[in-house]
Amino acid sequence: MRKNSMGWFLGVAFVAILLAIGNLIYTCTRNDGEKYAQQYIDDSEYVTLHIPQRKSISYEFDHIVTGVVMNSAETVWTDSITFYDSSYRKYFCVLVIEKKRRNIVRQSMFVGDDIAYRKTIKARINKYELNSPRYGSKENPVPVLDYDYDLQRLRSAYDDKEYEYAFSRPAYYKRAVELYLTYMMSKEEFKERYGGK
Repeated sequence: MRKNSMGWFLGVAFVAILLAIGNLIYTCTRNDGEKYAQQYIDDSEYVTLHIPQRKSISYEFDHIVTGVVMNSAETVWTDSITFYDSSYRKYFCVLVIEKKRRNIVRQSMFVGDDIAYRKTIKARINKYELNSPRYGSKENPVPVLDYDYDLQRLRSAYDDKEYEYAFSRPAYYKRAVELYLTYMMSKEEFKERYGGK
């Protein structure tokens, strides 16, 4: 009996050590996005973007693993809706970034439907990313983390708890910027722009 309990204890300790190492690896590879989120937001401006025909919009559903828990991984959804704006002569990508929590449909499905039927959107874009030659190609489009999303039309898609973090709401936008800076921006660019970890 004693051998069984000792084996169980060693097994639990081993799993705990593996989880700690896994989370340490994820922690070391991320940027300090929360620290610079407000600066990113303050350095953003509203611009009007022209949406092409629906068939010219591409959709990609993806995720980033941000940590590990006992029986699964913690993830952040990083869905993108990419299009070319001929007036700016650049590609733009509406990013719907959120922690995995919705049980039914990803929020990007509602955002994609909203964009597909519009001719223009009023988007809040970081000035550096809008004006930098490093952004705007098909491979590295200008990120759009907020625009005049028609939330009232889609209000019924959200329950009361989810509504606070619905796309374009202030709480959602701030959190999306934090997640973008933390997990999606390369460490090199983050260090170049913000000078920190």
